[in-house]
Amino acid sequence: MKPVQATLIGVALASVLVLTAQADAPEDIAARILQAQDEQSLLATWDNWHPDATHRVILKYGMGQADDVFSYRIGDVTNAEDPELVKALEGYTETARSAPQITARSEDDVRHVTAVTQVDYDWQGYAGKMRQTDEFVFEPFQGGTVIRSLTTTYDYR
Repeated sequence: MKPVQATLIGVALASVLVLTAQADAPEDIAARILQAQDEQSLLATWDNWHPDATHRVILKYGMGQADDVFSYRIGDVTNAEDPELVKALEGYTETARSAPQITARSEDDVRHVTAVTQVDYDWQGYAGKMRQTDEFVFEPFQGGTVIRSLTTTYDYR
């Protein structure tokens, strides 16, 4: 092996190690997604999502009322707001939010990250508590790890 070849191989291996070391852990990606509070910070996380990623939302009300469940493909999201959702959330404000408690596990080589956040809210004069659970599923994609799906449960029971 010539010295030039050995140097090129060494540089290539070092580059791979640097790129691997800089890759975000799924827990870090999930925390960054949960911290994004505005459009700009959400756009900064766009490359952490698989192109066909889905988001499923579950609203649990209790008191015998059926859960609301809906899902959508992340790539189909537009800036348009759903007028029904805006109307339904009139008078809703969060008054406190805990830091998310994040746990991670692997199952059949698939990485799962769960974040649980406690939220105090006021909804049209009623003060209450809600538990938000975000369940991320990650998979390898183009040399990195991306979010394949997210299920968010808002539990008002």
